Amino acid sequence: MEDVYAVLNKKAALDVAAQQSVTVTKVLDPEIDLGTLLCFDSNDFDTQQLRSNQEAYLTNETRNNVQLLINKLFELPMKNEDGYMYVDLPEPRYNLPREKPLPTPKPLTKWQKFAIEKGIKKTPKPKATWDEILQKWIPTYGYKKAAADKEKDWILEVPGNAADPNVDLFAQKREAKKERVAKNEYQRLRNIAASRKIKVPSVGLPPLEGTLHSNQLKTAVDVAKISTASVGKFQPKISKEVISTKKNIPGLKKDKIPAKSMQEEKSSSLQILESINNKKPKFNLEKAANKAIHAEEVERAREKKEGGDKKKGGRSRSKGSFKRPTANTGKRLGKQKGGRKRR
Repeated sequence: MEDVYAVLNKKAALDVAAQQSVTVTKVLDPEIDLGTLLCFDSNDFDTQQLRSNQEAYLTNETRNNVQLLINKLFELPMKNEDGYMYVDLPEPRYNLPREKPLPTPKPLTKWQKFAIEKGIKKTPKPKATWDEILQKWIPTYGYKKAAADKEKDWILEVPGNAADPNVDLFAQKREAKKERVAKNEYQRLRNIAASRKIKVPSVGLPPLEGTLHSNQLKTAVDVAKISTASVGKFQPKISKEVISTKKNIPGLKKDKIPAKSMQEEKSSSLQILESINNKKPKFNLEKAANKAIHAEEVERAREKKEGGDKKKGGRSRSKGSFKRPTANTGKRLGKQKGGRKRR
């Protein structure tokens, strides 16, 4: 029995401690702003407790300040709605800085601007309508609406003024729906482009990726015109044509280089002369070796040829030995055998 009494006493002591912890007393009352749920505590810290156990001390101080804030909230008038209790916070006294800028209002579409100017008010459509043919309620939007249309239009009447009575009316109906969907998508893209201040063509679809811009097309036309032998001098001009003066177009006169002063011209000339003098001739070792080997081979071939001519038999004749004898200079030795026959 003593153990039971001890447990009950311990629980009672914990309950009393919990009830006492709701009331917090401080030397200076913290400043509380219920509009922004802020609590400013200007009391000094207990240096001894802060140094001994910093984590526990700061946790206790934070709990006390939050308890004071909750006590102030319970002092506000309570409201009950659908079994839930709530309070309305007062106007805040402090303006807290925002992490991000205020969101800009969504730009109005072309139809919304027109409706505001004309005073047109949007009337909400009913979620379902009664169909006299099917004799049941059909939703205004969704897959059940499409299923009901297919069930209702299982057969289509060919109009009497049709140009071709054999035309597929179901295919025409599908194409018309595709065109309506594409038109709505195009209007949606135009509204997005207008909100982002992007220029789009007034007629047709927006430009696809990879297509040339109007300025690029103008440049291409100008380049094509001046790409002639006369640099476009005799090319016919189109009405309301604007001649491009871009510097990147070949054939157009470039701006003249401004004249330099004497000092600048002298320094540039000296730099050029210095760069020329500093250039050393490159020595190609492989090329020089090949040239020397070739010269040696030519010399050996020449010596070999001269040595071969000396080894051949017969006396060598000089060029003067082949001269014909002159008249009345030699002596006639009489008739010789084996001489040349005269005719």
